Amino acid sequence: MRTFEPFDRIKIINLPERTDRRRGMDKELAKVGLLNDPRVSYFQAIRPSDAGAFTSVGARGVYESQRAILKEAACAGDSVLILEDDCFFVDGTQYREFSTDWEIFYGGYTAHNPNCLQTSDIVGAHMMGFSTRGAQLISAYFDDLTVEGIHPPIDGAYVWFRRQHPEIPTHFASPPLAGQRSSRSDIAPLKWFDRNPATRGVVNFLRGLKRPGFSGGGLV
Repeated sequence: MRTFEPFDRIKIINLPERTDRRRGMDKELAKVGLLNDPRVSYFQAIRPSDAGAFTSVGARGVYESQRAILKEAACAGDSVLILEDDCFFVDGTQYREFSTDWEIFYGGYTAHNPNCLQTSDIVGAHMMGFSTRGAQLISAYFDDLTVEGIHPPIDGAYVWFRRQHPEIPTHFASPPLAGQRSSRSDIAPLKWFDRNPATRGVVNFLRGLKRPGFSGGGLV
């Protein structure tokens, strides 16, 4: 099947105030023929009041947002593709063909050991796909996941699950289908030029000129 065909729903995580990212994401959806696809919808990102056990409020928000999307899909019995709103697709993404003998699908990622993806640490969760069974298994895993100290970010939690359940088949798009556009991060603390209204607009303009590239984490 081609890249987007296996999914019953395609959810994009977006904070309402990040209209810049939504505009950029709409362009990406149009590029791959998904802009008016009825399966596609924006998910209002969860913005916690505090970081809790996470390293930042943003990291916790990403985790809780993906967790909520997985629970919705699991309860509905649907497969789901989760996209973060700074995601960009490489040319021809919509035409790539894959088998469907997987429960977890990585469309965009950075691997610490590219020669052994199944056992490597993986950074990046900006294009994650799950079969119905995959969504149900991971949703249940997150419900039972309690960690003392610093909680793993969402990409770390997926690695934890796969290492505890190596029997669950995972497919990695190789080469990856998606990277992350350069934009102000919602995860990392704001830098001085993003906090200052006098410089924020110029910085965002320059980011728009920057050529997109693959990243292992939130872009700043």
